[in-house]
Amino acid sequence: MARLIAQQHRTPVPVLEALSQHPDIFTRRKVAGNFRTPVATLRTLAAQRQLHILKAIGGNPRTPPDIIDDLARHPHHTIRIACLTHRTLSFNRYYELAHDPHPAVQTAWLAHELGLIRANVTPLPTPGELSEWLDSPHLSFRRVLARHLHLLTPDQQTAAADDLLSNEDPVILEHAILYASEGKRNPYVRNPSTWVRGVIAARTTDPDLFDCLLNDPDEHVRRAAARNPQHITHPGAHP
Repeated sequence: MARLIAQQHRTPVPVLEALSQHPDIFTRRKVAGNFRTPVATLRTLAAQRQLHILKAIGGNPRTPPDIIDDLARHPHHTIRIACLTHRTLSFNRYYELAHDPHPAVQTAWLAHELGLIRANVTPLPTPGELSEWLDSPHLSFRRVLARHLHLLTPDQQTAAADDLLSNEDPVILEHAILYASEGKRNPYVRNPSTWVRGVIAARTTDPDLFDCLLNDPDEHVRRAAARNPQHITHPGAHP
């Protein structure tokens, strides 16, 4: 019951202050995440240095900037991730999180940055920034980038997709194949993924590949080949 009360947005401030001293850590965590909790109480809870509580404080919009900047350098990566999207996080700390050594933090940063790009809050990456993203050694980071190639300009899409195809990761491949240049895309004609072969079938200009995919054992690939502009000149094709 204490946990339920602590998380309600209409819970009176005096009750929240009382619950901040509750022996149950999860009740205190609910208080730490409640936006009605006074700043003084948040500071007291932050001083306890409990992992669950600090994560809640990092996501509380009422947490003051100095605490957020302090938590953004916490040794535990989940605390740093919790602070990542906070509106008062300083630019310097945000930049540090972009180059955080933990792959989960870098990936969360990229997902947030791409969300800002989608909302037109921040500009598209410069060539240097995009190159830096593509050089990331973290698979999860590159997967997030591959899923969001549609946000980039056409030139950036092609360059990034061509680079990402070198990973040979099935998840990355199925996203990057849509934007890759034909020279990089066609070698995957025998890929086991029907989606990958279907993309090639619908777009290739190589007549030999087209003939091969038009007779692919998978119906999805054959339908994709039927949408290829070459199909209208293919012998026996319907208009």
